[in-house]
Amino acid sequence: MRRLLIIMTIGLFSCGQSSQDKKSVTDKQEKVETKALNLPTIGEKIQGDFDGDGQADFATAIKIKEGKGNPVEDGTPDEYEIQFSGDNMKSINAGCCDILLINEGDLNNDGADDLSALQAPMNGCTYSMTTYSFINGTWKQIVETFLIPTGCDNISNDDLQKRIFKENNAIYFYDTDLNDENGKLVKTKATAK
Repeated sequence: MRRLLIIMTIGLFSCGQSSQDKKSVTDKQEKVETKALNLPTIGEKIQGDFDGDGQADFATAIKIKEGKGNPVEDGTPDEYEIQFSGDNMKSINAGCCDILLINEGDLNNDGADDLSALQAPMNGCTYSMTTYSFINGTWKQIVETFLIPTGCDNISNDDLQKRIFKENNAIYFYDTDLNDENGKLVKTKATAK
């Protein structure tokens, strides 16, 4: 009898342990799954609070029209749009070519994240970058579009994240000095379009 009581006690203890272990494993899995949902600040789909309501929004670069032929030779280019998860934010018609989105944080001190769109050229190796802010219910360009010549080399995400920045409550960007054979970057104060 005593032996049976000891076995039952051990069995109950081990059942309690295994359910705690299972709970611990489940908690760890939930944390990993939650972490996996965090989106990068650079990509075709990014996360941020773009309308300043304190809730996470998603911005996604979407091809809305398939091009035909070579646009340089009387073909038509692909067309892209930046779409948002928030119901109150209209899409941004971005025109031609692949888009990489960048969450710039709050550049203009309005309590909402701003975003840049880096767009591939139709042909060649010079990209364009445009920065937008959701102001009074509409998307406004807050940095004049500027060109980024790449020499057909890749630009790292770290370099892209540093292209536009805020300093002393002013917005700046690094423009490329086209007269410098090494493509020296020049700090330039941004002006709205």
